Amino acid sequence: MIEIKNLTYKAGNRILLENINLKLHDSEFAAIIGPNGAGKSTLLKIILGQLSYDRGEIMIDNIPHKQWLSDNQIGYLPQYESFDRQFPANATEIVLMGCARKKGIMRHFNSSDKLKAHEMLKSMNMYEKRNTRIGLLSGGELQRVLIARALISEGKYLFLDEPEAGVDKRQIEGFYSLLKRINNDGKTILLVSHDIGMMTHHSKYIICLNRTLHCHTQSDLINANMIKEAYGDVMQLIDKEY
Repeated sequence: MIEIKNLTYKAGNRILLENINLKLHDSEFAAIIGPNGAGKSTLLKIILGQLSYDRGEIMIDNIPHKQWLSDNQIGYLPQYESFDRQFPANATEIVLMGCARKKGIMRHFNSSDKLKAHEMLKSMNMYEKRNTRIGLLSGGELQRVLIARALISEGKYLFLDEPEAGVDKRQIEGFYSLLKRINNDGKTILLVSHDIGMMTHHSKYIICLNRTLHCHTQSDLINANMIKEAYGDVMQLIDKEY
């Protein structure tokens, strides 16, 4: 379980996150929605240990946050546009990067590591692309490879930052069905998304974030009040069936 208590984060004199309280139980599938600049990616990076917060407490599996991260790893899929498509590596090599931390500096990957990487690619239906350079993969294919990289560390948590970016609209449903299968296998998933309709279909909790935080269960109807909590008065709700 990840538990956040009274978290506040500032960038200079500007408060980006204020009094955040959240419990993410094991095997949950939760989505964070909110306007640009609301602090969604910032919250992920704080839990990942990439940013230091000003006030509050984070516990992971009942262990202080920083102590837990020193011995464990959270699988992480960053925003699509932050990944260099020109990086000279194939799909297998990208997946192997996910276990680099365990291998240590200057340690080479062995046949066992490569076999494990191939197993991860198989689970993502990407084994046939194992030797393909990442610059030749479609957006959806690259996202699957990056998820395989996040999963190879065998951590119990998976964070994704706008994972639908770069995925063809025709493949979105299949992509989220893949995430749901990973969740059903026991992985706890927390993701940032702008696709409210897809999130209500697949995730159990919708976390509305706009500096402060509001949570809704899957059973709650997505309505104008919920959108207003996260986005303010500038958004209109468009009702769409999925």
